[in-house]
Amino acid sequence: MSTPLVTVGVVSYNRLHYLRTLMESARECVRYPRVQWILVDGNSVEPGLRTYVESLDFVGEKIFRDCTQVEAMNEIVERAEGEYLMMLPEDVQFVRRGEWLADMVELVRDHPEVGHVQFDAQRRPTLARHFAPRQLRVRGRALPLVRRPPRRLNTSSGAEFVGYGDVREPIGGAGIVTFVRTEIRRRLGPWRTSTRHATLQDSGLGGEDEMIERYRRSSLRLEAFLMRYPAVADVVTDPRGTKARIRFGDRRYGRYAPPPEPPFYYRIWDEHELGRFASYEPAPPFEEFVVPRGFELPLDEAGNMLKTNVVTEQEPYEVIAP
Repeated sequence: MSTPLVTVGVVSYNRLHYLRTLMESARECVRYPRVQWILVDGNSVEPGLRTYVESLDFVGEKIFRDCTQVEAMNEIVERAEGEYLMMLPEDVQFVRRGEWLADMVELVRDHPEVGHVQFDAQRRPTLARHFAPRQLRVRGRALPLVRRPPRRLNTSSGAEFVGYGDVREPIGGAGIVTFVRTEIRRRLGPWRTSTRHATLQDSGLGGEDEMIERYRRSSLRLEAFLMRYPAVADVVTDPRGTKARIRFGDRRYGRYAPPPEPPFYYRIWDEHELGRFASYEPAPPFEEFVVPRGFELPLDEAGNMLKTNVVTEQEPYEVIAP
């Protein structure tokens, strides 16, 4: 059986520290033999970014043009030649070497009911929300906590994937950090690109909800699956638990800093080391799996990773300039 082509699309804009970490960790961690790399940058002006992108010899298509995040994603879908499509922002790092991409391809190839594969590290509260027992009520009475065992699928290598059932949408509507069959993206159509929906909180221009609604109106019946051992992790450089976020074209909010121990923010695990996380169900949480290099993760008093997506007009920001 021939090896299917996978398209990996990267969306980039004025965050060179993050982009360099992503692409250098890709060199270390992506061991799949047939990858079409596409990088779409929104005409960044950050010094050194364009020169760095041009140096990436393994990236076949490098597009620089004025565009929003969703316009960049739409262009990646249009240019994708692979049967499968992984979409990445520049603010994640690969944290696992090995054959994990081949496992995702095999899963989706052999199980057409699989939609989006979640392959990034999930915070402990997020895993609990999706997989912990749920309280059901009948006529106002609370029933005992119940949770049907999630569906589990294995590939020929033994890699395990855990189904979300009906607790999350199955097609990765936001587009970023997703792995799906390319045909699904094309069938559901492009993301909405109207900037009148732009907000400080949503760089996706409100397109996620619309994409989910398109799926619900379609005849597709899919389920999202979680890869047991994550392949990437969000790069978090702000003590509040957020990334440096760019809004309205030239404003960068949040603490933006290079990795203290370049080129990576986090430790990268080898396949033979993953057994230490075998006891975590359904997967090791971000707080345990992601090991920062030269800094500490922002944790709350319970040891859970802080997370904030909220930025306001009152917050300080830097204007990105050449």
